[in-house]
Amino acid sequence: MKKIITVLMVFLITFSISITINTVFEKSLTANTHSYNNDKILVIDAGHGGRDGGTIGVDGTNEKDINLAIAKKLNDFALVSGCSSSLVRDGDYLVYRDNDDVNRSDLYNRLDIINSFSNATMISIHQNHFNNESEWGTQVWFSPNDEVSKTLADCILDTIKENLQKDNRRENKKSDSSYYILYKAKHPSVMVECGFMSNRRENSNLQNDSYQNKMAFSIFMGYGNYITKEL
Repeated sequence: MKKIITVLMVFLITFSISITINTVFEKSLTANTHSYNNDKILVIDAGHGGRDGGTIGVDGTNEKDINLAIAKKLNDFALVSGCSSSLVRDGDYLVYRDNDDVNRSDLYNRLDIINSFSNATMISIHQNHFNNESEWGTQVWFSPNDEVSKTLADCILDTIKENLQKDNRRENKKSDSSYYILYKAKHPSVMVECGFMSNRRENSNLQNDSYQNKMAFSIFMGYGNYITKEL
């Protein structure tokens, strides 16, 4: 009897996940039809890299590694759904192309790559840190250069709250000049601060492969909702 109950529970969980994925892919199909007609592309930027580790978690973990893991998962969801996507970096390095001046800022190079795409949407993956260890929750910063960046940010945070962080009361914010890539972006652009590495529980979650998948999937769902709103 216990074995039958276990098998039934696994089936129900799998069925529930399948329904969720199918719903997202139906939205993606509508979005992708529009994307292909307009050559839309999702540009995914994993913050930091190489000698720039980003912020440090309470256990000594580097932000750059979590950023890359989530960014790759987000890219996988985009590719599986048929969305055009591109990773600014796909390994542990600062961003320099052939013949680039290595003394030039990595941020300038990232911005050049992002702005080199036509009809792009950029999502940059980062993590947060604060002196008060009780602070937690995803927050999204958006470019001040267009109205739709805020729409993208809201779609992403709303989906994350619905799927992962129902008690998250944070609100999105418009970037200023301190967020260089967002401030200079030519395309709709957001920076997703997935969580606080200064919070022990959230820092642990952010290193968990399953949680990273859920975070990446929620970000992708938010992107899909944004695309359908822009149709």
